[in-house]
Amino acid sequence: MIRTTALLALATAASARELQLIGTIDIDDHKIETRTRFESWMKLFNKEYTNAQVDAKFETFKANDVFIQDYNTKGYSATVGHNEFSDMSWEEFAPFYTGVNDKASYLRRTKNVNHALSSQQVVDAAPASIDWSKKNAVTPIKNQGQCGSCWAFSTTGSTEGAYAIASGKLVSLSEQMLVDCDKKSDQGCNGGLMDNAFAYIKGNGGLCTEADYPYTAADGTCQTTCAPAVTLTGHTDVPQKDEDALKAAVAIGPVSVAIEADKSAFQFYKSGVFDNAGCGTTLDHGVLAVGYGTLNSKMYWKVKNSWGATWGLNGYILLARGTTAAPKNMCGISQSASYPTGATAASPSPGPSPGPSPGPSPGPSPGPSPGPSPGPGPNDCFLKSDKKDCTGETGCYWCADIEFCFNTPCPKKDTPFFK
Repeated sequence: MIRTTALLALATAASARELQLIGTIDIDDHKIETRTRFESWMKLFNKEYTNAQVDAKFETFKANDVFIQDYNTKGYSATVGHNEFSDMSWEEFAPFYTGVNDKASYLRRTKNVNHALSSQQVVDAAPASIDWSKKNAVTPIKNQGQCGSCWAFSTTGSTEGAYAIASGKLVSLSEQMLVDCDKKSDQGCNGGLMDNAFAYIKGNGGLCTEADYPYTAADGTCQTTCAPAVTLTGHTDVPQKDEDALKAAVAIGPVSVAIEADKSAFQFYKSGVFDNAGCGTTLDHGVLAVGYGTLNSKMYWKVKNSWGATWGLNGYILLARGTTAAPKNMCGISQSASYPTGATAASPSPGPSPGPSPGPSPGPSPGPSPGPSPGPGPNDCFLKSDKKDCTGETGCYWCADIEFCFNTPCPKKDTPFFK
């Protein structure tokens, strides 16, 4: 749940999934009587209520149905529709299905912000579009259930992507381990922050696989029986409210982002590019930016959610994308973005600990994966996130002044470099 005081397969609207029952009842068709659609919706999503509950749930369904019908008449570039959450008001929904704690006092340490992402050379090196879900760097859609653990899913998503790009191996990592064990700075089902979780993974010597530490959608006791599979050397924060820098970061790999998702239009998103300034920028939900592109002349961010595959576009949403010169910052997506660095296989260890502990001893870097790089075209150097990887690649140049890897010699210190 939010503590404000204190992150697709590309498809057109025409091809978007329509929720139907036995091929005859379209639950979004307002020409059909509401009670009939409600009963069809119940069967479609296996909803069961007591006699005392059913009338109240129907009233909520009707209220959401009115919203859906009205929204779709306003000419927005995205549509909304019924989904498994149609029996929940937003007040009921939000505490369970969000979970970013974006405290005003949160320390986004300056040394973690890589301002090179804002440089013209880096921005120009990013491809026009990219989709990491089509490059074997994104695991299937997951479901956080009624637990405010979105921050954990965002963290595992970017870590899974970074490791897949570095090793060629896509491994599903454990959100439950973060929920149970990362207790120093995060609060399990009551919310957390992705940067804190990156620090936990590094300090603990890695994160176990989902298979070894499965998800339960509830707070539990930290288990110490599994061996961490993937670890990190750190993380990088993307310059705030800089969509060109965010584009450059997503070109490197999936990026953990925080957004505001506490609007009914987001709860019932179905298809199209979501472009509604009413979305807000008070961050309350952690998701994963897995790509960007253009649909029907409208630029978008492709974002993986953790509300199951029946939500949105098979679990994804397309958020309107801007540039630094003409920002959109849709739902606050460019305000709190970060990604892990130095993802590699973890050294053997006794397993997770309730708090940070010394990381693994440094070992040799893994060799290059066979075959072509999964990265964007010829910009292989651009994907090297640390000095060791960069200097180990023939033809790459590590530019220490800006801590970035290029496939051309570094600009001279007196050359105007940043925009």
